Amino acid sequence: MFVKIDPPGTFCTYEALRDALKVTGGRTFLEIGCGGGSISKFLCDLSLEGVGVDFSKSAIEVAKKTMEAEIASDKYRLVHGDVFDLPEDFAKVDIALSYMVMEHVADDQDFIQKITRYVRPGGSIILAVPGRRDCWSVEDETVGHLRRYDRSDLMNVMNKSGLSQVEVWSVAVPTANILFRIGAWLVSRSKEMEKVGQSQREQTESSGIREIPWKTVFPSWVRIILNRVTLWPLFVIQRLFYKTGLGVTMMGFGRVPP
Repeated sequence: MFVKIDPPGTFCTYEALRDALKVTGGRTFLEIGCGGGSISKFLCDLSLEGVGVDFSKSAIEVAKKTMEAEIASDKYRLVHGDVFDLPEDFAKVDIALSYMVMEHVADDQDFIQKITRYVRPGGSIILAVPGRRDCWSVEDETVGHLRRYDRSDLMNVMNKSGLSQVEVWSVAVPTANILFRIGAWLVSRSKEMEKVGQSQREQTESSGIREIPWKTVFPSWVRIILNRVTLWPLFVIQRLFYKTGLGVTMMGFGRVPP
């Protein structure tokens, strides 16, 4: 019986997000492209309150189950919609973030400027994207990616979008780097390959709720191995690589100026 368990690289990314929040601060958030709700759940478990938006109906249904307790307690709101269609007064939060979303959007600078409108002056934008152009793989071709980002790419687009105090980290190094080719091989052997012929939007709609054996879902006993306690040494190691360009995942954050 396979169940949803985060792989080691995702655990590292969550820990990097925890580190980023120590820099940005903030108590309220807006997650654009919330997928199945795992990042929103992580933030609410850290005592933040927020709103999640996704244009995929399937993802919204998964997120409703993931965030059931937080929705019931009014700590979280879930909205089915496209960020580009949201009204100007939709939200005003301390942090707007997107995890593996911007690489699906044709105009990434416009995307950042759009979500900036929902952040209070002095608040923060946090973006996680697939890193390194030289790591394009079959997985990118099944999930609707338009690009991968070198560290300088993400730094440049965030600066051009008007953010200040921009930092970009390579995260999950070397863990995700070691597992990267294995992950691509698992995708190539899975039903995900049926999505190669789909439209970019169709691929995007299912990208946040994929179930790939031994990559995004595992036998339940694997929790003995994959948990925050056992993986703690990897979190320490990845911090040594934050300022490098090695990450197959990049995380950028910056301030919204007054």
